[in-house]
Amino acid sequence: MRSHLFAALFTVVLAPAAMAADGFSATAPDGNVVEFHVLTVSVPSKLPNHCTVTAMIAKVWQGTAYRAGQPVLLNVPCAEYGLVSANARDDGFTPVNARTLQQSQRGIARLDDRGELIWSHEGLRQYGLWGAVAGYRVLDTRMLPTPIRS
Repeated sequence: MRSHLFAALFTVVLAPAAMAADGFSATAPDGNVVEFHVLTVSVPSKLPNHCTVTAMIAKVWQGTAYRAGQPVLLNVPCAEYGLVSANARDDGFTPVNARTLQQSQRGIARLDDRGELIWSHEGLRQYGLWGAVAGYRVLDTRMLPTPIRS
């Protein structure tokens, strides 16, 4: 099944669903918040860098540029380290841990209409138990760091 989905990525245009009449999309100030299933992750040979995540949108929390079932390609900052192993922020470059990213099955991201990650979350609303969303976040609870209890 994964091979069929992956093949579909090359036959489907990976552009957002909503485009302006002139062929360019206008990004809403808050962007789009999408939850997705991770299909594949390509890690470059030299880190830190950007990993390529191929995903299928499962739920659109905000915005109109994407739809459930749509494939997307995301460029996510990644490294061999990561202070927060399952979350990426661009303020000071906190990348997702590349191995965590490769093992993940679900994610959530804030995107502009062209598929670029939006890193700002100031004053933004909460999305269920995920809270405010900025950049890219792994949603697999088995992969999140566990708090140390004393």
